[in-house]
Amino acid sequence: MVLAKCYDLPKEGDKMNQGELTLSKWGNSLSIRLPQKLLNQFGLEQNDKFEFKATDNEIILKPVKETKAIDKLLAGYDRSQPYPMEVVDKGGAVGEELY
Repeated sequence: MVLAKCYDLPKEGDKMNQGELTLSKWGNSLSIRLPQKLLNQFGLEQNDKFEFKATDNEIILKPVKETKAIDKLLAGYDRSQPYPMEVVDKGGAVGEELY
């Protein structure tokens, strides 16, 4: 079993901006462990997802921001357009209501 080596990463203030990490064996796969300070800096937690982009000489990882349910519902809504009142069923008066 191979354990990841931990390094003190160079930092600016409280932010980590570069450093070296070790690719380590984890089961039948290989993994890179991220230091807790870096996880805190980006608000990352266990099981968060990443997008990756591979070029000829580098791998770029970007955390996937989870879309909130309300954002999904309002994704096609254009606030600059008037609300389409015709889709609202006003139902008409049932008793003594004033319209």
